[in-house]
Amino acid sequence: MRDHDALDAIALWTSAGRGWIITGMKDHAPTETAGIAVSWRAILAVLIVLAAGCERPAGPSAGPSAAPGPNAPRAMFNGKDLTGWQVLDDGFFDSAGKVSADKGRLILAAGKDMTGVQWTGEMPKDGYRVQLEAMRLDGGDFFCGMTFPVAGGYATFICGGWGGQVVGLSNIDGYAASENMTTANIEFESNRWYGIDLLVTDGHVTVWIDSEKIIDLATESHKFDVWLQQEDTRPFGFTTYATTGALRNITLRRVRSLKQP
Repeated sequence: MRDHDALDAIALWTSAGRGWIITGMKDHAPTETAGIAVSWRAILAVLIVLAAGCERPAGPSAGPSAAPGPNAPRAMFNGKDLTGWQVLDDGFFDSAGKVSADKGRLILAAGKDMTGVQWTGEMPKDGYRVQLEAMRLDGGDFFCGMTFPVAGGYATFICGGWGGQVVGLSNIDGYAASENMTTANIEFESNRWYGIDLLVTDGHVTVWIDSEKIIDLATESHKFDVWLQQEDTRPFGFTTYATTGALRNITLRRVRSLKQP
């Protein structure tokens, strides 16, 4: 292919702006199609040049959010009623506050001391992501205690415990969220939504609050379990402690291993 073939064809393509208007070279007999002189050599030149210069499609992102199709987020709360959730009302929850669905929010009213719900749907043991928003409406302790499967056991992510500020996982090797390597302190405002993002995959548990990574823990060599009070929420559920909390936009997504090629 001669260089001026490609240049001539490209010039006509770019000057056209829309659609194809292609002409052949002077030394090559054109073919008349729909009133337009078309050189097959020119067409081939355009295709080759465009194929060489076109931008490659973006590859999958490094994060699990790129999982397509069946791995798309699935709503765990429909915003209208308690479908999929079992309200806990005995044992440690015999003095629980009211649990209700209100204006797209799952409300766990303050109890004496615990209020909680258990997810009754399917819950993976690994390779999953849960995202939601949580808000403290009233009270001074944790407004989101999220129990979840991890590393063959269970843990509870505590958001705003021990007087309202402590964040962490209970329990790791027998140590509570207030006294292990995941412990952090955050000043939470009442009546403000906080985005919570939990990822369990590839031997790690990671938690973000408002897109800031709070916990990133390798699970190998650690033992995970929950307080006796949280056992009824397994395999997955939410609790509050003497506090009214609101949850919304709760989704579950299966994720591919980040180690896969």
